[in-house]
Amino acid sequence: MSRLDFLWKAHDRRAAQILQNQIHCPGDERDQAFAMDSLHTDSRNMGFCLAHLITCWAGRGSRFFHSPQVYTAIMDAAGWMCAHRRPSGCFDLSSCNFDSAPDTAFTVNQLVDAYDLLSDSEPEAEPVREALKDLILHACKGIAAGGFHTPNHRWAISASLLHGARITGHEAFAARARTYLQEGLDINQDGEFAERSTGIYNAVNDEQMLRIYLATRDVQYLNACRRNLSMMLDYIDPDGSLFTFNSTRQDYGHRVYPANYYGLFLTAGYLADDPSFAGIADAIGGLCREHGLALSGINWMLRFPELDTFGTDAPLPDLAHRHTGRIYEASGIGRWHRGSLCVTALAHKPNFLYLKNGSLTLGFSVYGNVCDRRNFIADTLSGTEHGFSMHSCVDSWYYLPFEGDQPDTTDWWAMNNPETRKRHIQARLQTDVSVSVEDNAVVLDLSFSGLDHVPARLEISVDTGCTVRSDSFVLTSNAGGQITVTQGTLEILNAEGDCFTIGPCFGAHNVLYSMGGAFQPDPGRFTIDLTAYTPGTHTLRIETRRRFPTVIPVT
Repeated sequence: MSRLDFLWKAHDRRAAQILQNQIHCPGDERDQAFAMDSLHTDSRNMGFCLAHLITCWAGRGSRFFHSPQVYTAIMDAAGWMCAHRRPSGCFDLSSCNFDSAPDTAFTVNQLVDAYDLLSDSEPEAEPVREALKDLILHACKGIAAGGFHTPNHRWAISASLLHGARITGHEAFAARARTYLQEGLDINQDGEFAERSTGIYNAVNDEQMLRIYLATRDVQYLNACRRNLSMMLDYIDPDGSLFTFNSTRQDYGHRVYPANYYGLFLTAGYLADDPSFAGIADAIGGLCREHGLALSGINWMLRFPELDTFGTDAPLPDLAHRHTGRIYEASGIGRWHRGSLCVTALAHKPNFLYLKNGSLTLGFSVYGNVCDRRNFIADTLSGTEHGFSMHSCVDSWYYLPFEGDQPDTTDWWAMNNPETRKRHIQARLQTDVSVSVEDNAVVLDLSFSGLDHVPARLEISVDTGCTVRSDSFVLTSNAGGQITVTQGTLEILNAEGDCFTIGPCFGAHNVLYSMGGAFQPDPGRFTIDLTAYTPGTHTLRIETRRRFPTVIPVT
């Protein structure tokens, strides 16, 4: 089956669902709108649905090609959108953003794809083209006059206005886009965008980079997309999902597969004449098909028909099982892959370490409250021969009274104490972490020095539904559950048979409180606590093998 044929199957299934959800209720203001799964209508979502149906109606590979039913649904839906857009021309993302320029920009980008797909030579397409052109024109007026919330919004706005200018002839739209583009791209030397969102917004940004490149032919935007996509390869975990615990957005900690990157790798590779990206795309396609996931990219395939065969002979990399190690210094993240084992280190974050074996994930944080620092947060992250090292130094300090000139206010909150008062440093706590990566194991060395008798706690978060076993107990990890283990070796086994063993465990107290501002145990995961007092050194060997027999021996 060709790439395009496979994409059509999923696209047509979605089109059938959209048609089924069109409301037919004369007199109701939602009549002819498409209901969402929440039994709710949303004008931004309407634009996505409309563009989806137009793609099917205009695409010769769709079973809905030139369907009279779909044509009627399209014209009725376009009429609803015209009647229900805001006076500005913008649409609503009704979960949070109303009369929203950025959300309208995402909608316009879909409508632009649909508009470009419609052939000038087909008379029956002209009413649809005119309806789309009207929607795009009024929407771009609202987008140009509006603003944005988050970094990625700027690039969606720029892309929509540039292509809106091309379609409508309004050069003012392109001029407004250039005011956003002159701010410069929020991508660092590692290829990481500001929001660090592998599950959602990296793909969103990459799509906008391609759209802006096609509008401007400025290669910096194509190169930005390629740099981010190249970096994304290191974010693929052993089970094929994406590492998301570094995200600053709503995908944080979610298990997401790279289906949205399929069309991006394919298109970026084609535009840059790099067939290796096509091989990566096909590897992503195979991985996502194993999980029953629909792939993105039919809009790019229809815009560039050559994508159906581009790079089909390129080698397919094994995305999930590789032997690589790299630190992205600008992003403060290190990734090491050893077959089915993946190790992730994070600087400047309390959740400083993640291990993954197959589909089983362990997360690590250290609670050790010293003054205003609640957790170990690595100030430095550096590579070693077999892994990495991390270091932090925290002061135990106290403010001193003002000497000489006094502040001109007695309002404590107006004094700017952090900048104006001297501090007396009583002691320092230094924490050093060393991680050595082997083929089937990780050795974690944790060392505390300096300030003594701090009750420290190594918190290990575990997926739910795992069997957690030691010499003394067996339990099932449950959401929000917690246990302190003082000695011995732990075995953690999930339903897929992926395993970690951890030992030797240590415990000197059962201090479980967390002061405000501390990194909180994930309520959706199970937490294992190992405890100690400072100073001291503790070594854990974490292996990807079973520790105990498959039955409990009778003695």
